[in-house]
Amino acid sequence: MFKSSLKLFKIAGIEIRLDYSWFLIFAILAYYFGFSYFPQLLPGLNAGIIALITIITVLLFFFSVLVHELSHSLIAKSKGMGVNRISLWIFGGMAEIEKEPDTPAKEFVMAIAGPVASFVLAVIFGIVWFFTRNFAPVGEPAAYLAEINIILGVFNLLPGYPLDGGRVLRSIIWKATGNLKRSTFIASITGRVFGFILIAVGIVFVFTGNFLNGIWFALIGWFLQSAAYMSYRQLIFDTSIKGVKVKDIISEDIVTVVQETTIQELVDDFFMKYRFSRFPVITNIHSKKLIGVISIHDIKAFPKDEWNNITVGEIVKSISDGEIVPEDMEVSDAIKQMTKSNSGHLVVIAGGRIKGMLTKTDVMNYMQFYSELH
Repeated sequence: MFKSSLKLFKIAGIEIRLDYSWFLIFAILAYYFGFSYFPQLLPGLNAGIIALITIITVLLFFFSVLVHELSHSLIAKSKGMGVNRISLWIFGGMAEIEKEPDTPAKEFVMAIAGPVASFVLAVIFGIVWFFTRNFAPVGEPAAYLAEINIILGVFNLLPGYPLDGGRVLRSIIWKATGNLKRSTFIASITGRVFGFILIAVGIVFVFTGNFLNGIWFALIGWFLQSAAYMSYRQLIFDTSIKGVKVKDIISEDIVTVVQETTIQELVDDFFMKYRFSRFPVITNIHSKKLIGVISIHDIKAFPKDEWNNITVGEIVKSISDGEIVPEDMEVSDAIKQMTKSNSGHLVVIAGGRIKGMLTKTDVMNYMQFYSELH
């Protein structure tokens, strides 16, 4: 999602981004309010005023979603958990928090903050409605926004992980049992059940003539059950690599390529022989100074009839600081760095020399062995 989004601004150091899918839901809501909802409630207003009310209402709707996610994020930051960004997208909003809470109390407070923020907004919009209820162009949008924030708060309190209510449920079970894995499993199962129920409701709506609401319920249900499943899988992954160092899983049997090697030689003598997906490129066999890493994808941009005339040193990209890690770094931190640098590899340096490489394949292989042994 991050790759297909626009940066808007920062709040309290948290980057706010707009996913391109947001424009789809914005258009749907704008169409609904502009051509159906407000024309029925506010007959007699000209199209320009209706359009202005529609745009303001839709923007305030997403402002409500942003406040909901921002409340989670600010609590997370206050508890020592970093927050990289919040993205608004087709299903609402998503806060990218660097790590999970390490105690049930932190989980509970962070989870409940979102619904509380939505209910506070509902009260604020309700007060606006009360004082403007006789002036429909303001009162009607305020009434809708009050209702939608109540719905947003109540929906997120459903006890299905990863909804806020699911996180509250997990925190309670976690506190009672002291077992994070078991509490996450129970909460995620509940989340999947709710997801499948929403899908079933959506199907019923579709076959009873309520097509749009049916599709919407089904999509939300599909997203919820998928997110619940993936959240549990993520916990298993995090548990398996907790405390594991980069040096514990890297392959030190590393093969380097000197910069004078042609692409044809690289293909014939390295890719075809060793079957590795990438190789570190060095200046020469004596100094072994690292230049960068060449992957099989890097050579696809060049015609095969030119491979004998182009050297690896001419096309390899200089290695960046984000691609280099120490051997004592935890694998979890290395994966975050790999994601942040948008790279499929990391080079491990020890004593000024290349000690090995860490790739996503190395991590997945380790995960496979871990799962078979536990």
